[in-house]
Amino acid sequence: MTENTPQNPYEPQPGGPTPPEGGPAQPPSGGATPPPAGASPSPYDGPAQQPPAGPTQPPAYGGPTQPPAYGGPGGTYGTQPSGPFSVGEALSFGWRRFTGNWLFWVLFTLLTFVIGLVFSSGSFGDYQEINEAAMRGDISTSAAAGVSTGSSLLQLIGSLITAVLSALGINAALREAGGEKATWGTLFKVNSYGMIILAALLLFAASIVGAVLCGIGLIAVAIFSVFTYHNVVDRNLNAWEAFTGSFRLVGKNFGAVFLLELALLGINILGLIPCLLGLLVTVPLSTLALAFAFRRLTGGPVAA
Repeated sequence: MTENTPQNPYEPQPGGPTPPEGGPAQPPSGGATPPPAGASPSPYDGPAQQPPAGPTQPPAYGGPTQPPAYGGPGGTYGTQPSGPFSVGEALSFGWRRFTGNWLFWVLFTLLTFVIGLVFSSGSFGDYQEINEAAMRGDISTSAAAGVSTGSSLLQLIGSLITAVLSALGINAALREAGGEKATWGTLFKVNSYGMIILAALLLFAASIVGAVLCGIGLIAVAIFSVFTYHNVVDRNLNAWEAFTGSFRLVGKNFGAVFLLELALLGINILGLIPCLLGLLVTVPLSTLALAFAFRRLTGGPVAA
């Protein structure tokens, strides 16, 4: 970001009074008293212009009404050009930031997996119990429906918690993109948890509608809504604006974003091979690469 250069007080400013030709400038009517005869002439023509009180700062990233979700990155940033990016740039950036803070990212990814597994295993156990009881004839239809409803509610809660964790991971990745090293202390510093939950519910509803449309809509939602949480966390948008804004952003830069998403899909498939352990690397790498892509496309600060 650049600061406005204060005006030179020794140069006449546009719109100011112009001294007449052939003599010193005359003070305006009612103005200051001219110097007495014999006094040294003024070293400049025209009234002195006072410089501004201080340099003005440009609006914060995201607009004056949309401050970023953090207090500013701690490192050098803004040296990367904004605009389209290549897949290699995004992956290289993600790898550098991951290796520079690998312990945090591995532990956070492991925490996310464990929480998701806890809620999924509980639902799976309930369904298995229903099937076994139904085979023995020890459970009625109403009881089975009650257990199924409880399991679905538990699964929904688990999905929301996982969504919040995903948004927190995006928050950490955006901090890394700005040059700040993500920590457990800054992980939870987001603008609005309520808006993250609303965005998660909106994405869930859009996925259901997309699944009804022969699965094509579900693929479209997965591709075009990839920056929804980024808009909520980084630009402080509401859930609907973040969702539709992601569609517009991807639509304007479809080629670069789609190629990056394909590359990340292939990387995460490879991460499944070594007993899922590779996901501890590929998942945070993907999160960091997408944060880099978002900042480049929106003109946000990107670390050198």
